[in-house]
Amino acid sequence: MSIYNDIRAALESHLASTSGLPSGIAYENVSFEPQTGTSFLKVAFVPTSRRPAVRGLNPQQRYQGVFRVFCYTPEGNGPANADDIANKVITAFDATTDISFTNSDAETFIVSIDYADRDNGFVDSPWYYTVVNIGWYIYNA
Repeated sequence: MSIYNDIRAALESHLASTSGLPSGIAYENVSFEPQTGTSFLKVAFVPTSRRPAVRGLNPQQRYQGVFRVFCYTPEGNGPANADDIANKVITAFDATTDISFTNSDAETFIVSIDYADRDNGFVDSPWYYTVVNIGWYIYNA
């Protein structure tokens, strides 16, 4: 399995297991029909770089990227609900958080969180949403 699949699985699993968040999550390339009037999350996994962590032969690699969580709430109710959801996501992915994940090959990976911040809200009728950007990295051979 690709290291990127393992990183994605670690981040998505951590999000899905966070209490207090909407249960509906729209994963990339998976059919999802949001229910009008009900909050939900949508995710995007964006790897940004792979580079040697040190110089030399066969160096350990540092992979990094952004995990984007779109927090959707019903339009017309103000930003408070989307803000509350975004704050719960930010808390779950607080900087310096390490997320342990064991894949189907029984290999364990640690994905480290560098930062979590958010954008302003946007209207996409019939939804209002805000985006949480989670910076992640992992060192792997």
